[in-house]
Amino acid sequence: MLTVLALCGLLASGVSGAALQAVGVRNALFELGNRPLIIKMFPAVENYQSDLYEVYAEPYTYDLRAISAVAVLQGEGENSVGGEILFLQRHPPTGPVLVKGNLTDLPAGKHGLHIYQSGDLRQGCEKLGAHFNPYLLQHGGPSDPLRHVGDLGNIEAGEDGSVEFNIVDPLLSLGGGPRSVVGRAIVVTSNPDDLGRGGTADSLTTGDSGKPLACGVIAYVR
Repeated sequence: MLTVLALCGLLASGVSGAALQAVGVRNALFELGNRPLIIKMFPAVENYQSDLYEVYAEPYTYDLRAISAVAVLQGEGENSVGGEILFLQRHPPTGPVLVKGNLTDLPAGKHGLHIYQSGDLRQGCEKLGAHFNPYLLQHGGPSDPLRHVGDLGNIEAGEDGSVEFNIVDPLLSLGGGPRSVVGRAIVVTSNPDDLGRGGTADSLTTGDSGKPLACGVIAYVR
């Protein structure tokens, strides 16, 4: 996998900058000689970052077939929160990921949903470190141009404590590379995520979403 630093080499090898800028969508397929290139584009954010590109070239080190993963969540401390969250990526490594969850025994209302950098649960959900943030951006909402890859917004539990949700996210990946979430932990928090709009220091790192209620490690499904 090549990063944005490799783009100069690609341009010199015959993939024009104009062609890349004309992509218009975030994924594209080019050819460098007889080698197909899969390019995922992250548009520039004014006064913050330039365009970013992930470039994948044969021989691929990942499977191009659909990939699925699952996280089985367990409550932190005395919380009885439980359930499963399924992940499906039909077109790895650049296609969007479907996140489908079914959780029970949550307090009624909104709760933050985040993927953390670490998947080590030996010391519980509160010792997982920071949100998964490979591009070193500030916290935000799922549709924001500035966000952690692990920022999945909020889910809302009913009065009976249960919630079913479906999220389609363009940044997550299950197929390796810098955005892969397999082996990391997904966490449900006690408070709503303010999506980085709360005006506090915690808002720009965690969405001021409180302590973890439950967590689980994202693992491949056979």
